[in-house]
Amino acid sequence: METGVMVIRILLATVLGAIVGFEREVNGCAAGLRTHILVCLGSAVFMVASVVVAPMYGHLGAVDPSRIAANIVTGVGFLGAGAIIRYGASIRGLTTAASIWAVAAVGLVAGAGMYIAAVLSTVLIVCTLFLSKLEERMELKRGGKKLIIRLSSEEAVDAQDVHKIISAYGGSVRKVEKDRNQDEYLLIVDLMLSRLYRKDVVSELLNLSGVHEVEWK
Repeated sequence: METGVMVIRILLATVLGAIVGFEREVNGCAAGLRTHILVCLGSAVFMVASVVVAPMYGHLGAVDPSRIAANIVTGVGFLGAGAIIRYGASIRGLTTAASIWAVAAVGLVAGAGMYIAAVLSTVLIVCTLFLSKLEERMELKRGGKKLIIRLSSEEAVDAQDVHKIISAYGGSVRKVEKDRNQDEYLLIVDLMLSRLYRKDVVSELLNLSGVHEVEWK
């Protein structure tokens, strides 16, 4: 393989990895610009090495240039697992882990000289990642609910504390009302919140002093 071809393949992988990584960086993900560049670049270098080394040692017997590529898929799987974290009752980072795995594939095809496949794959990956915004809006639209918080006394919990907890999970409070049911004091919160984080919000609210029970209505 000529030096110029090697350079083009490695540079292309670097640029394509940067495009996907930039989207992840903008969204504040654990694995961002540098991680995606390095994964894509490294995959391309391994693939270039496979393509170059195979014919060099072909006289020694059967040489399979795809063996290195196959091990990259396994190795990147472990790397992607590092981007997945447990946050309360929810799991975060699955999409970022998938994007790491996908840019490794982009690096492999770029290193193999499949330029159109590499560019097309990158475009599709970025488009798919942008769909997350649409998913969030749809989830919030379906997530309108009322939260009933039972308190030990009327002033047991500050409404601002409830606002902060809900906002921390990407929700928004539309209205907060106070009520009393016999000896119980109620805080009725009308809110928009993704279903993914409802258990987390309930868990956080139950940790507040003076909160007896929390339920969705």
